[in-house]
Amino acid sequence: MPRTAPTQAELKLMDAAAASGFPVSASQLERWRHHGLIPSPCRRTTGAERYERVYPDGTEDLVCALARHAGSGRSYDDLALLAFFSGATVPEVALKAALARVYFKHRVQHEEQVERVQAQVPPQWAAEMDAEYEQAEAAAKISLAENGRAIRQMRTNLRRRPDLARSSREEVDARLLGVLVGLERRQLPESDAAFMTDLSAALHLDCDIAEDCLAVWDYAAVCHVSQMGRQETTSPRKRLERLVRISVEDLQALRSQVLDDMDQVWTRATGGRQTRVARDQPWLARSAAGVLMEWMSAREAHPPGSVLADRYFIDSLADLSLRCWIFQIRSAWVDRPGEGRTAFTARTTG
Repeated sequence: MPRTAPTQAELKLMDAAAASGFPVSASQLERWRHHGLIPSPCRRTTGAERYERVYPDGTEDLVCALARHAGSGRSYDDLALLAFFSGATVPEVALKAALARVYFKHRVQHEEQVERVQAQVPPQWAAEMDAEYEQAEAAAKISLAENGRAIRQMRTNLRRRPDLARSSREEVDARLLGVLVGLERRQLPESDAAFMTDLSAALHLDCDIAEDCLAVWDYAAVCHVSQMGRQETTSPRKRLERLVRISVEDLQALRSQVLDDMDQVWTRATGGRQTRVARDQPWLARSAAGVLMEWMSAREAHPPGSVLADRYFIDSLADLSLRCWIFQIRSAWVDRPGEGRTAFTARTTG
């Protein structure tokens, strides 16, 4: 069945998109409207028994944003998130549906991956540790296997220890796995002296500012921020309920925090050469959606007014640095032998 000619309202949207350099067709607009990415036009009276169809304010900017990010292989959820994180006002239902689908799909996949790794632990070993430790160990093994920039640098940092300088890759990775497990646990195991020693070496907090060092600090800060907050179990149902109840204005405020956090991470990762992360990649939009969903719940476990970028890097890394520094001071004090009263008297009296 042939499609009817575009309405004046549709032609206005098409002209705006073409002027932005990303033209769209009437059929594209119809598909976007059908999937809830753009609102339906409303009827407005223009005179006696006359009316016209008009789109709500902001629809032209939304269409331009969608057109700019449209491409082969991109889902409607990707388009909704790309438009939202580029600053457009996406219809509430489409936006929340995209956030939920992307977040929960990734979460389920991650939990299934953790469960697979946990299942590989021999029963006689699994019985010795609780479920919380097993989950932390599984997450640590996944990070170690992915071998990202932060993991590679932490491995290099650990080799600065005299007892690991000539050790094999397997020996170093065994110690590195212990560090990762400690960072993934609900509470930092500060009473474990061996862990704290390896953690201080792996973080190498006194190194010169470099991209690889910053990658390590980012990784550690993101892990440690959850250890700083109150421990609360948030079920998927609670997260979904929060998403349903949250206002569009609050979502936009969270968007600003997420983008600011991503920009700060990108600035550190590029050594200050770039200060703004690109907003045109679907994987980045999905990552931003995941961070937004996590922070939407996690912020309730932190002091009122906490800002994502500060909690995820500045406060978290400062707290972690302080704990390592205190451990090093205590270790140096305990390990230092006392000179005794006779020696002290002789030294101070001449």
